[in-house]
Amino acid sequence: MKSMKKYFSVLSIFALIFTFALTTNSATAQDKTVVEVVEASENHTIFAELLNETNLGDAIADQGPYTIIAPTDQAFENLGDDLEQIRQDSDRLQNLVVGHLFQSEVEAADAGPALGIEITEGDIRASNGLVHITNEVIQ
Repeated sequence: MKSMKKYFSVLSIFALIFTFALTTNSATAQDKTVVEVVEASENHTIFAELLNETNLGDAIADQGPYTIIAPTDQAFENLGDDLEQIRQDSDRLQNLVVGHLFQSEVEAADAGPALGIEITEGDIRASNGLVHITNEVIQ
């Protein structure tokens, strides 16, 4: 009987620690803005650079709600030389980045079909909106 009480005590402690860890990780992700979520991702370095090059990252950093459709680095690499040409034309670059931003919260289930793209990971909650991941660049 004593060993059963000890077993349940230990089990309760592990459950409490696990619940606390889940709550802490979830709160941390939601404390970041949509821009910070993109900047923190090692798979979105190019899009983070483009947000900064166009100053749109600063423009949407603290306001909201926003939705970012964040193409992966691989999506941009698939553009080949076109990416450098776009980067050299400030109007094209601005239009490309703006095409990945919504000035409201749009859930992945609605955004993907509306844009004709596949969202590979969606509804990543940030403090000022949502981030969706795609392997495609909207042009």
